Amino acid sequence: MHATDFSAEWDARDELVEQMKRENCLPKRMLYVRKDDGGALALGLLPKQAGIALVEWHTNTYKLTLVREPQLTAEPFEQKADGFGGVFGLGEKGAIGWQLCVFERGEALAEVTLLPAITAFADLLPPDDRFFYGRRKPRQIPLWQLKPEESSFCETVVSLWVRLVSESIS
Repeated sequence: MHATDFSAEWDARDELVEQMKRENCLPKRMLYVRKDDGGALALGLLPKQAGIALVEWHTNTYKLTLVREPQLTAEPFEQKADGFGGVFGLGEKGAIGWQLCVFERGEALAEVTLLPAITAFADLLPPDDRFFYGRRKPRQIPLWQLKPEESSFCETVVSLWVRLVSESIS
């Protein structure tokens, strides 16, 4: 059996964590959302300071942006079924969810689509966040905790994060 080596991904994760520690912005709560390209968008509530940490993650690279005056919008989004509607792995299933967009002073910084039962995501506090606070697991990718959830749970998390981001600047 062939074991995949995720060392580069873990090295990038370790580098990101060290950078966040140096800048005193290791988050107190994180929202991770898997992107269509396999990467992830992460929002982190900053400890003892206004704003959020915005992390755009892709395999073994990342971009960290500290957003001091963030706004998170959650616009309704409908994914139309195409191809065979996901049957036999062909095409896309239809779904209704949200287009999440992070702004600062009216400028769009990042966006990601969250579709219930399709998009993998997680809302985690430090004790449960194995990405920032866990040990390396060489045979697992760093963001292995993300998973799809049902619509009602997604709706609760989305509305909570819109409120938390809004309150992060007060």
